[in-house]
Amino acid sequence: MSLKVALLLPGYLDSPEYLHMKVFAKKLEELGYTVERIDPCSLWKTGDVNNYTITSYIKQVSDLVEFYSSKNPEEIILIGHSLGAYVAIIVGNRMKEVTKIVALCPAADRIDASLNWQGKEFRHSDRDLPDNPEKLRAFDIPDTFAIDGMQYSAVEEVKDIHKPLMIFIALDDKDVPPSETERVVNNANNPHVVRQPNMDHNFRKSEKETNIVMKEIEKFLTKLD
Repeated sequence: MSLKVALLLPGYLDSPEYLHMKVFAKKLEELGYTVERIDPCSLWKTGDVNNYTITSYIKQVSDLVEFYSSKNPEEIILIGHSLGAYVAIIVGNRMKEVTKIVALCPAADRIDASLNWQGKEFRHSDRDLPDNPEKLRAFDIPDTFAIDGMQYSAVEEVKDIHKPLMIFIALDDKDVPPSETERVVNNANNPHVVRQPNMDHNFRKSEKETNIVMKEIEKFLTKLD
């Protein structure tokens, strides 16, 4: 049986154990994929914020693509949300071994991201625990994350992608405004675009909404076969 691989890339500070990642993984496995949910820079496993950069995230995903490509797979697809979608576009462009890319709510670039640090050395964020959303885990991310990220641009990288690419836009997204993701769409070469009404950036918290997104991913993946 031929090997089909799907790598799932969570967003900024998001856990691979979050609901949407598990729902995606289960469905993809039913579709015959070998699935790996990535813990970006092993942040949730180790708590090491100093290694948490977009450069490290890109290398982690690239190393996994190399690992699976040595097994002569039929497909290696990247499915990312938010920051994960941003990384999926970059790695998907730079590595010929990636066969399809699904970018859910990607930002265009990281130019304004440093504003979130407000000139401080660290940015404090709380994230809900996957097994207990009522409890939070704190992260203090150094400003080196923002500085590092400015060297990458999804809106530029996407110009060079000539492989199946799906871009998903949640039309009520406040974190990555639809107008920003449309910049990525405008630079892309014949992308498969889904504009979903009545949904925001954090659809991951709703199983119903996550299933809607997964159905769109499935349509994209199967229509190309």
